[in-house]
Amino acid sequence: VVGEVEGRCCILVDDMIDTGGTIATATEALLSDGASDVVIAATHGVLSGPAIERLSTCGAREVIVTNTLPIPDEKRFPQLTELSIAPLIARAIHEVFDDGSVTSLFNGNV
Repeated sequence: VVGEVEGRCCILVDDMIDTGGTIATATEALLSDGASDVVIAATHGVLSGPAIERLSTCGAREVIVTNTLPIPDEKRFPQLTELSIAPLIARAIHEVFDDGSVTSLFNGNV
């Protein structure tokens, strides 16, 4: 752990969570160093193998993923939050058909 985490809510961000080993271990390290809370966020929730057990027991308050990959019911757990990318896709389609800028979706002015 780098930095002062004691008493703070820490946010772990990754591009994808496959087996969940790295992010679960990082969560446990933050909590053992005194973090008050940990929230995990990732774009793609692959959630293979032992991921569900690891994520649901690592101590994270919430695990947030997008719906870029389908998550079947048997891979859902209480701390899991799934966010839809539908509004982003809709805006991208709108920009393409209006000869706008898809790049504008990523400049922070959503």
